[in-house]
Amino acid sequence: MHQLEALGSVVVALSGGVDSAVIAALAYEALHNKAIAVTFDSPLMVPEEIEDARAIAKKIGIRHHVQSLDELKVASIAPNPSDRCYHCKLYRFREAQVFAKKLGLAGVVDGTSASDLGEHRPGLKAIRKLGIVSPLLDAGITKTESRQIARKLKLPVADKPSNSCLATRIPYGELLTPARLSRVAAAEKAIKEIIDIGVLRVRDHGRLARIEVAPEKVAAVLHSDIADRIINRLSSLGYEFITVDLRGYRFGSFDDDSIS
Repeated sequence: MHQLEALGSVVVALSGGVDSAVIAALAYEALHNKAIAVTFDSPLMVPEEIEDARAIAKKIGIRHHVQSLDELKVASIAPNPSDRCYHCKLYRFREAQVFAKKLGLAGVVDGTSASDLGEHRPGLKAIRKLGIVSPLLDAGITKTESRQIARKLKLPVADKPSNSCLATRIPYGELLTPARLSRVAAAEKAIKEIIDIGVLRVRDHGRLARIEVAPEKVAAVLHSDIADRIINRLSSLGYEFITVDLRGYRFGSFDDDSIS
């Protein structure tokens, strides 16, 4: 992309997802050793995303740093307000800018796409406030088109289901703690080990786990053998009630006032 070439040097915020992987690949193609990827390892990150980010960077050949970060120490994030994503992005991308400045790189780029404009994403306000460059968004490229680019580039995450930070599994206004976030991550990992299900969220309602999968996959999760195994694994994590949302996965289901 000409936009990346014009920047001259960049830090790529590599989350482990498809869109940021595409930007990392394009940045490396345009700038070579003047493009460096950074992934933040924090209590909010799904652990598998870190490994995916490493695999992406290795495939591309881009230099990659995994940097520890703890958003739970930030007073505006830990209580999990409805605009948590704004405060989280502001904190993360300021750290990315500090990282870029230390390395003498011109700026920070991320994988926000045109599709993100149609969703409830308070974090976009933070990205714009900080002047983070979003090449996919600026070029009008959607998530579907981004996946097509990823396939052409033979990136290992081209067909990976979308994911989000672990905080999105907990109702707004309920305190985010390492233990609760770790339990959610363990619950999702357990289900993935039982069944290849694609997109998956375990919404944590304290004693109750509400499982969201794609609508066409709900029946598979409810199959007696699969359900029994899921119940056993999630019960061992401390959940007393284990449910499957019959409406299926919905982006930001806690943004629905009837649920939150």
